[in-house]
Amino acid sequence: MNCIHSLQSAFSWSGYLRRRLNARPEIRQQILADAAEPVTSARIMQWSQELAVSLGAPATQVWDIAQCRVILRKLRSRLFDTLVVRDTGGDATLEEVTHAISFLADFAVGQAYRSVMHDMVDVHGTPIDPATGKPMEMIILGMGKLGGYELNVSSDIDLIMLYPEEGETTGRRPLSHHEFYGRLTRRMMPILSDQDADGQVFRTDLRLRPDGDAGPLAWSLDALENYLIAQGREWERYAWLKARIIHVQALEGSAPAPYEQQLESLRLPFIYRKYFDFDTLASLRQLRERIRQDWQRRALAKNGVDTVHNIKLGEGGIREIEFVVQLSQLIKGGRLPTIQEQCLIKALHAEVNAGLISPETGNRLEEAYRFLRRVEHFLQYREDEQTHLLPNDPDRMAALATVLGFTAADFTARLTAHRQFVADTFRDAFRIAGLNDDQSNGQQPQACDTEHRDERNLEDIIKQQFADHDPDDVEHRLEALLNNSRIRGLSNSSRARLEKLLPAVIQAAARTPLPNTACARLFDLIETIAQRSAYIALLAEFPDTLARVARIMAASPWAASYLTANPILLDSLIEWNSLMEPVNIAMTAELLNKELDACVLHDGTPDVEQQMNVMRDVQKQVSFQLLAQDLEGVLTVEKLADQLSGLADALLQESLQRVWPLVRPKQIPADDALYHMPKFAVIAYGKLGGKELGYASDLDLVLLFDDPGDYALEVYAKLGRRLSTWLSSMTSSGRLYEIDLRLRPDGDAGLLAVSVDTFEKYQREHAWVWEHQALTRARFSAGDPEIGKTFERIRRDILLQQRDPDKLKQEVIEMRARIRAGHPNKTELFDVKHDHGGMVDIEFITQYCVLAHAHQHKQLLENLGNIALLNIAGAAGILNAEHAGKTADSYRILRRMQHAVRLKGDEKARIDPSLLTEERAAVCTLWEEVFGENA
Repeated sequence: MNCIHSLQSAFSWSGYLRRRLNARPEIRQQILADAAEPVTSARIMQWSQELAVSLGAPATQVWDIAQCRVILRKLRSRLFDTLVVRDTGGDATLEEVTHAISFLADFAVGQAYRSVMHDMVDVHGTPIDPATGKPMEMIILGMGKLGGYELNVSSDIDLIMLYPEEGETTGRRPLSHHEFYGRLTRRMMPILSDQDADGQVFRTDLRLRPDGDAGPLAWSLDALENYLIAQGREWERYAWLKARIIHVQALEGSAPAPYEQQLESLRLPFIYRKYFDFDTLASLRQLRERIRQDWQRRALAKNGVDTVHNIKLGEGGIREIEFVVQLSQLIKGGRLPTIQEQCLIKALHAEVNAGLISPETGNRLEEAYRFLRRVEHFLQYREDEQTHLLPNDPDRMAALATVLGFTAADFTARLTAHRQFVADTFRDAFRIAGLNDDQSNGQQPQACDTEHRDERNLEDIIKQQFADHDPDDVEHRLEALLNNSRIRGLSNSSRARLEKLLPAVIQAAARTPLPNTACARLFDLIETIAQRSAYIALLAEFPDTLARVARIMAASPWAASYLTANPILLDSLIEWNSLMEPVNIAMTAELLNKELDACVLHDGTPDVEQQMNVMRDVQKQVSFQLLAQDLEGVLTVEKLADQLSGLADALLQESLQRVWPLVRPKQIPADDALYHMPKFAVIAYGKLGGKELGYASDLDLVLLFDDPGDYALEVYAKLGRRLSTWLSSMTSSGRLYEIDLRLRPDGDAGLLAVSVDTFEKYQREHAWVWEHQALTRARFSAGDPEIGKTFERIRRDILLQQRDPDKLKQEVIEMRARIRAGHPNKTELFDVKHDHGGMVDIEFITQYCVLAHAHQHKQLLENLGNIALLNIAGAAGILNAEHAGKTADSYRILRRMQHAVRLKGDEKARIDPSLLTEERAAVCTLWEEVFGENA
């Protein structure tokens, strides 16, 4: 838009600008020139230097306090004038406006700090870190919209002032650091906030510091840490979401980075909890209502305006959009680093990308936010005051609509539509954040039906609920639970909360098919989580979730143990519909990649510990989702194995990507596109190779590389060790996978990673037949796809070799005998895997067919699994087609039976032999046909 027309539009709307131009008509040309281009940080810096020179101050050096006051006020006026014109003319984006004001705030805080610091150092000496002997800077936190770099044009700024260590300054009039930084803070504030003939820069607010107005102006990091641990409240977590360090430096030789990193190590765990925190929810509900009610009381007392007119705090206003986004951050941010954003729009985008908010809802929230923020700015342009109130007067509302580019009717309609959507979304915020539908109408969580339990003691409830299921056993287990040292060590309030929950636990167990079993396992879970109040609150407040937990406990001992060992998974049960949705491994891998990219230390380097924990958490969450679907009968055994195998492939690929930069040799530049990933591949054998992975399966891997560099052998061996450590190390989130590398050439005596040439030579000249058997179900899993293609060529070449059938039979029979001898079964039960007629027999038949006949029937080369290969062999006439088909069906049944037994918690799948008579007979018949003897 033409700058003159923009100025006229701004002049017609902004009484502040009219008065400025009437008082100083000479600045008109400057405003027109400034408004011709977007406002950037570089332009603001240029303006500050021009102002400094015009006032006789140094352009880039430290200003004295008097100079600083004048320059910053004139700079703020120039920026405000420019933004009024550009924005009312439709030339400025929301980001241009908010970034410009936020940059000015950072700059102003930094300049005020430098001016006061230099003045105080002249009198009191330099504050020195007693540990390093270096000058010690202050750490200044921008909170609220300043922290998110999204200030409005007449905004206050919220600051928290910190210093690294206690000590004393070095001058002739020394002060303790506590007193020095307190005085520094007190002297900085007027530079920014005092009103004088040149106006003011920013109103400043320090009340978000620990203890608010009752606490010292500046806090040491040690004092802050003690406060956050001992006294930090839930609303402070909400406030600290946007906390951002404003980098300031006034002292030559200072090194603030380590202290800033120390602060981040305090800030992040305080805000983002790894575990689902239900105490937060109640506090946030109370905080939200308190803010709105407090504002409404003050507004009504002042001028009778209700919340409808307040586009920030009123219904459907900016604050409600912030609440929707920040609620998800507080609940899920501990496990999703990508949503740990201070800027609201960036956080909203991250939550949409993470699947926490639907794209449609995200887009509409962003549209509403941008619309309301622009209206907010125009309200503030009028008189340069911090207001969020729409005009009461219809003519004023019409003028507002016009300057925004709408008719009065269109503006009102759009405003109403946006606010209605925001209000509806806000009322649904708790469900959006992953809670159940009881929250969708803004209701409190359902409390368990225990309010009147004093009328009946726990023994009465047990006898009533377990009349047909040995109530004495439940009473005994309850007594043991309550006398457990963990329970007895609880505080009185925590124990009261637990005892209030127990009747609901007993009732939930009684509604399952195995009440006593479910009750016992629920008590084991409670013993584990008793000291984590958030989990007790979860079960107490969400009876549907408690019922689901009880069903899982009754359905499978293995599932019960898994959930008890990983209570972090409990919150998944709230999102039952999401839990039952098909797992998309590709999307999971994409989101995981983003989450791991977001795991960085303050200096920008990867936070390896956090990355390892995030991967373990994702593996457990996806596995638990599959487990829940498995128990509900949604998945076949084959589909489950495919999904678990796909997940392992994805985690191996991601692990390799994260480990490679840690071992990349110096000879390879970090920006070498050819070595973005190593010339290295992970080959899966065994269950992963055959895509038959179970919940707790080990990974049998062989590691190959194809790199001519003279560093290759050492580097890729190191990569293999690091990869193995990354996967199998026990962290606070557990272990990712147990790894077995013994199938590599020469086993434990061989190199950890071998070149493809060495692998091929070994397979051709030295490998045993059993190693070729293993090769039939080996496949490329992760790493360099070109090496994967080379491996597949080697695999096919080896399997295509023509072998003496009789000699091959004898070697397979001997290997089968050795395996059976290693798994003796002295019971009368049938071992589904290892006994004659079991799964290993079928696998050996299939492997023999591939090794003996692939040179004539190349369709056997594909790694399709035992069922498909048996049917192929039958169709090709290698095996009796009818017998091959029955054996293939038997294999499916045996796998299903093995899976069911494992879910019951049995280490070995041994069952009543009469249950599988036909299946065993089919396998034995085919074995005798192939090998000519009874195995």
